[in-house]
Amino acid sequence: MGTTNSPQEPDNADDAEASALRVLRGAGQSSASLQRKLERRGYSSDAALEAVRRCVAAGYVNDVALAASVAARHRRSGHGRARVAADLRARGLAGDVIAEALDGQTATEAAAALAVAQQLWSRAGDPETRDQRARMRIAAALQRRGFSAALVVRVMRALI
Repeated sequence: MGTTNSPQEPDNADDAEASALRVLRGAGQSSASLQRKLERRGYSSDAALEAVRRCVAAGYVNDVALAASVAARHRRSGHGRARVAADLRARGLAGDVIAEALDGQTATEAAAALAVAQQLWSRAGDPETRDQRARMRIAAALQRRGFSAALVVRVMRALI
């Protein structure tokens, strides 16, 4: 893992940038997340902000691209808008970036929810033994995946 020692010069933006690049080697970060990590490593907020600014200018940090990538991964996994939005908020992305990433998901969300429900329904056992409890389990699974209650109701009606 990373070092837990405080930096020699917490106000040095060059050192903070070098540390930021080490963080970015592990995984893409949002600008807010990268700044938090640098501050936790002991850099001043000014040095961390300057390091993040440099990383953004160099193209190493791109919040819009990160949001689109994360949203696409969630879509491939069959997750709803609420779950995607929660993940993006947890990464420190701005509301307008989250809204832009979710824009393309509206049209395909109902189809994704229906596909997940059908997959779960086919795994629910013998068609003669499926009951209301199986339907409730599927509805709960859809809600845990981040689909809205209204969409879950529509999908469950279509599942019959």
